[in-house]
Amino acid sequence: MSFLKSLSTTALPMSAALKTASLQKRALATVATQAIPSFPTHVQAFLRDFKTNEPVSIINLNRQVFNAPLRRDILHRVVVWQRDAMRQGTHSTKGRADVTGTSKKAAPQKGRGKARVGNRKAPQFRGGGIAFGPKPRDHATDLPRKVQELGLRVALSAKYAQDQLIVVDSLQDYESFKTRELDGLLRQAYGEPTTLIVMNHCNSYLELAARNIPRCEVIHVEETNVLDLLTYDKVIIEKDAINTLEESLLEA
Repeated sequence: MSFLKSLSTTALPMSAALKTASLQKRALATVATQAIPSFPTHVQAFLRDFKTNEPVSIINLNRQVFNAPLRRDILHRVVVWQRDAMRQGTHSTKGRADVTGTSKKAAPQKGRGKARVGNRKAPQFRGGGIAFGPKPRDHATDLPRKVQELGLRVALSAKYAQDQLIVVDSLQDYESFKTRELDGLLRQAYGEPTTLIVMNHCNSYLELAARNIPRCEVIHVEETNVLDLLTYDKVIIEKDAINTLEESLLEA
């Protein structure tokens, strides 16, 4: 009997321990299912009016496109790739077969005590052809598509991090083709930095007005590139263009 009593008394704490362990497991499971993501998926920016540069509201920007890690090596690769494609490649020199002159042997092969020479069109003579000179060719190089897209995300993120990205509500309501008016608007509202304007839809008035401003360029969202983003101090981009960039650059 004493042995049975001792078993009953030791069995009670074991069952209580099992109950507490099961409760802890259930509590941990509920916590795991209700976990909150550690980082938000968006960053915020002011949505401004183009003519006054005054904040109108707040807009959410995708974190993968406008808050990507800043990679100087990726920017360097994309800029070199762009500038290689921009080279004209029209340089040309004349070889010994292209210059004018006789093909007669200039001096006897032996007997002079000097070097052997052929005709006077050889590269070592004055008026001769160029040895291994440049010829017209294409300087374009290859770059993987993913690196190009990553470079564009890094450039946009750099502009956002440096507070040089200005998101405006719309550029379609600007209806003046006069350069003086647009230049005064940019000086009064944005100061005097070099400005890149990115629009989603065509606005012929804005393009004509900005054509004679040397420190301003207007491009469509399909023409957005890393070299232009890094060349200009301020980037004014339309809200619809933001959506277009996010759809095309969002990682799968």
